[in-house]
Amino acid sequence: LAVGPVFARHLCNRFYRGEYYAMQMDAQALFAMNWDTDIIRQHELTGDEMAVLSSSLTNADEGLSSTGEAMTNTRPVVCETHFYDKGDVMHLDTGSQPNFEPMEIGVPELQPFWSAAFSFARGHFVVNVPYDMYQPMIFSGEEISVAIRAFSMGY
Repeated sequence: LAVGPVFARHLCNRFYRGEYYAMQMDAQALFAMNWDTDIIRQHELTGDEMAVLSSSLTNADEGLSSTGEAMTNTRPVVCETHFYDKGDVMHLDTGSQPNFEPMEIGVPELQPFWSAAFSFARGHFVVNVPYDMYQPMIFSGEEISVAIRAFSMGY
């Protein structure tokens, strides 16, 4: 059944069974040691039940030691989006400012966009902002759809 990533993510979200947190990520993601306790701590630092931690992923393999320890404190910030023509299909592309050392390490960075590459929130995000299974073959635009619906629901 090949009808695109939005429908596939809709099917994945149907596995949700009330877990306290929900995370979505791209398949090529690499994780630093203690990533799970760190991301939960960062979510709790927001003090906001409706906070969503989301970002495009960077080339993390250059930032990890052989034992999985993070070797940098840089983070990507998606700061603009635009459509570009790729022949017969329009694609949505994001522009990131260069990774930078944050002023405050270990706390979440406010981002103006939601990214399907990585998203971490309370589990109710999956229930309140489900993927629209009636968007077959959508790839570019999925992030706009989720972001608008999430914002409308108070995230």
